[in-house]
Amino acid sequence: MKRIIAIIFAAALTLPAFGWSRIGHATVAKIAEDHLTPRAKAAIREYLDGSTLMEWASYADDFKDKKITPFDKGFDPIDSDRIDSYPHTFEVNMQFEPFHGWNDNGRYVKNCVETITRFGEDLKNAKTMDEKQRWLEIVLITHFVGDMHCPDHIRYNPEEMTIGYFDVIYNGAPLRYHTFWDNECIVNKMPFSITDIAAIVDICDDKEIAEIVKGEPYDWAYSSAKASWPIHSVKPGDKITGKFILKYLPLTKSQLRNAGYRLAHYLNQIFDPAYARRGATPKALTCVKAQ
Repeated sequence: MKRIIAIIFAAALTLPAFGWSRIGHATVAKIAEDHLTPRAKAAIREYLDGSTLMEWASYADDFKDKKITPFDKGFDPIDSDRIDSYPHTFEVNMQFEPFHGWNDNGRYVKNCVETITRFGEDLKNAKTMDEKQRWLEIVLITHFVGDMHCPDHIRYNPEEMTIGYFDVIYNGAPLRYHTFWDNECIVNKMPFSITDIAAIVDICDDKEIAEIVKGEPYDWAYSSAKASWPIHSVKPGDKITGKFILKYLPLTKSQLRNAGYRLAHYLNQIFDPAYARRGATPKALTCVKAQ
């Protein structure tokens, strides 16, 4: 297993990043790790061969070799390549209700939330899984829970399906709006270390966290889509000003923290049966901190 990880890591260094930046994904992972139960943390460390979630939080962006990450969704669209690539985005209607699955009457719908839920079911049998597939699914859940909270990773059908794939003016030069939400929204006003950013945004008490993590991934997708809709009013050629950044800095922080809390909750439910029995209650979350 160590050799597999070493090969993957070497290849990852040469490839570009997408989604939240490395800083964003590592921040989500750091917050999640701070809220894992000891039992869940120990299981994840074992299954990641001693690594942390932070170390592999950007794996899905760094390395997309189909020989490493092939899968079959049971749906074969015209563009057959799509059945071999994990989606990093999801789609909602204009009431912010997420589409479930991948097949909309023959139209392929990219849906990272579906991947998260399917992997969550797989990992309930983690002990008997192939170690490579188990490693992969933990790492991809970590990434895709982050991605589903990135404000420009959501398609609003039918009004705004671009996910920011157009240029705006930022610092006097063209910049893809999607890229702004991947990285600049974080580093512009929070040019600190990952642990510093995590400390800045991880400010909720147990009752607030319990409210944030209620439900399951599709419920979180709904709340993420509803919160992120205002940033989709930006059009090609618009200027991104300091005023705009300050206006949406609270959204950036809340999306990062919500992703971290929800990732921790999801992994705790999978890898700590006692936590799963307690449910998303302030008492359960207090137990995590106390341990």
